[in-house]
Amino acid sequence: MKTIAFVIGNNDYFEGAQLKCAVNDASEIANIFRRLGYDVRKKLNIKSEDCSGILREFEDQIKDYDASIFYFAGHGFELGGENYLVPTNCQMPLNDTYEADRTCLRLSEILSILKKVSGKVNIVIIDACRKSFDRGTSSSSAQVKAPKGTLIAFSTSPNEGAKDGNGQNGHSVYTSALLQYLGRETLSVESLFKKVRRTVYNLTNGTQTPWEHTSLIGDFFFNTGQLVYSVEIPYDEVVVKDSMFDGGDVFGNLILELRSCNWDRQNPAMEKIRKIPASDLNKNQQFILGRNLYQANGYAWEVQRFFENLGNNLSKYNKDEENHVLNGILFEIYFDSKGNFRNELKRYDFDRVFSLRKNPRFVKSFGFIEEVLQPYKEQLYYIPTIHDEPIDIDISAEEKNNSTVFEEETIQIIHKVNVENKDITKAFSRSCTYGINELGVKSCLSNFLTAPQDLIQIHSNVLLQKIAFAKELFDEDLPW
Repeated sequence: MKTIAFVIGNNDYFEGAQLKCAVNDASEIANIFRRLGYDVRKKLNIKSEDCSGILREFEDQIKDYDASIFYFAGHGFELGGENYLVPTNCQMPLNDTYEADRTCLRLSEILSILKKVSGKVNIVIIDACRKSFDRGTSSSSAQVKAPKGTLIAFSTSPNEGAKDGNGQNGHSVYTSALLQYLGRETLSVESLFKKVRRTVYNLTNGTQTPWEHTSLIGDFFFNTGQLVYSVEIPYDEVVVKDSMFDGGDVFGNLILELRSCNWDRQNPAMEKIRKIPASDLNKNQQFILGRNLYQANGYAWEVQRFFENLGNNLSKYNKDEENHVLNGILFEIYFDSKGNFRNELKRYDFDRVFSLRKNPRFVKSFGFIEEVLQPYKEQLYYIPTIHDEPIDIDISAEEKNNSTVFEEETIQIIHKVNVENKDITKAFSRSCTYGINELGVKSCLSNFLTAPQDLIQIHSNVLLQKIAFAKELFDEDLPW
């Protein structure tokens, strides 16, 4: 279904009315819509004089599409039975409907445009009413009715305000929830917004309840399986979502052998692959080779031999400063077989791969993965790049004498571990061994953060010689 999305986000209102998250919300919504294959028109910090042009462009362009989406993040209010979406140069509160009509976007204008294209699928998403104003009327959304073929989704129910922050990664609560569900395959639009409503209600302890009105006739799914991680990936879908890869030729069958997790099949396959001239493989074949080399590295000794001399072995595949095999290896660390960002990164031997980041032969590969990872940079502590920066870790600990059956010992009880102002104490404590020293802690941090050990700089108030974590971090009884 050919879809166009108009996405608006406004932060830069007058003093006292500024928002923190709306631009970030709109930018991330626009990004996921692009990944879904939609044509996107993104507008940030619009002014009153932009409104007529936006409406005209919206009306002109949606005629050529099967579905349209209009998303707005910013201030909104109700006055005289009309819902107004507020440009950044409006001084709020507005005095009357005359002023509002001439300075704001009216939701009724957008719905009037959609009435003219009934028979198509139209979705309007309003993440507004983010901050209440001292005014005689409610700042909440007026009741609206969706034209035929249209679904309207508000971040709040009538007579409720909405929260600008408090969601994940600098998003509003509503858009944060929306982003979590937009990529889910074959989830109908009605089911999606029901899930969003439940999540927002729970996360705000019932103080904010999203609201929808729908006159949709047919079904609509944001993602029917077309979502790709990034529009910047220059490879075919079948190797980005390599669960779809089914061989089909001699090389393809060797890839299937590599992914078998059976070294009796993997080792002979690797021997044959190493004899294939790089010039015989196109970029998609090289990319999926890299992905499967990395996943087979933990099983097959022939692949392990390849990784033991990784830089030299990869050089065979360099062409025009590109290395598609290394691109595949790097991609496999972060993305699963459906092309989705991993909940748990693949960490086996990552440090050997990252050690190539300063090698001038592989600069473009690390530029590739840095670009691909940008949408998820808030979820990562480190992105491999040629531009190294130290990763500062602040550890708060206290020394304590501890008696065991065998000896008296002095241990350092860790209470807090912070990286880039993020508290990782509890999660990190599960991956760190009792009794290790600072070097051991640094090694554990390297694995936990998926970052080179030489970049980790520990700042602690005591010398870490034999560590343990504070009891309150654990459910079970501990001896210290």
